[in-house]
Amino acid sequence: MEQAQAPSSPPLAKITDRFLAFLADLLPFLAGYYGTLYYLIFIRHDPSGWKRVLCAWAAAYVLYQVLGNCAGATVGKRLLGLRVVRPDGSKLGLGRSVVRALGYLAGMPLFNLGFVWALFHPESRAWHDLLAATIVVEAEPKSQGQTARNAMLAFSAVAVIVVLNFRFFVFAPTPADREALRKANEGLQVLAQIEEAYKAEHGTYTHQLAELARASGDVRQFKEAMGAIFDPDGFLLSAGKDSYEIKARALDRRRSEVSIKKS
Repeated sequence: MEQAQAPSSPPLAKITDRFLAFLADLLPFLAGYYGTLYYLIFIRHDPSGWKRVLCAWAAAYVLYQVLGNCAGATVGKRLLGLRVVRPDGSKLGLGRSVVRALGYLAGMPLFNLGFVWALFHPESRAWHDLLAATIVVEAEPKSQGQTARNAMLAFSAVAVIVVLNFRFFVFAPTPADREALRKANEGLQVLAQIEEAYKAEHGTYTHQLAELARASGDVRQFKEAMGAIFDPDGFLLSAGKDSYEIKARALDRRRSEVSIKKS
């Protein structure tokens, strides 16, 4: 008499598939958050409500995760052929679903350390999996082609995220950059006033910086101020009888170009 074989457990979800599912679930909520923020700031002109907007969308995301956990998979997981279960293969139930959803929020700070944890856990379990005692498995096995495609998409998405974060954190204007730009624009306004004073006296604008320095009334202070707010490279002064244009570069990290003209 043949012995009945116990059904084999479904394979654990690959980390690349889980990452793609995470993005598919998160991106619509990020779009909704930034869209609402744009409406609040630029249309309603009420930037003070950004905290309420953040809390509302975070609560909506947690509720979405709770419902998805109760159903066995969120939309993102279903798209990637994954499901979330207890280690014995049974469904989570409401309590575990809530704990797992709240665990998402706990894992997001510190560069998403709670999710990165899954890279090193033998069962690819993130913090929210450990908190709720859950695992993510494949609903059905994937072919090698599907696995390779998903891995390529996941690595491409990671590369895009790294580049965007690098640009934001490394090249985003710092308070010092903004202050340098402010000073540069104020300096242009002062130069414009000197140009007007020069024209009132001579009947024309000047393209000579030395003449502007003399017209300022204090050549030494003029030179010191120019060196403190403008990059000496890239300064351009052009003028005629009834028009002028001044271009310069601020002393921020990007050496941003600023300009003023009258035509």
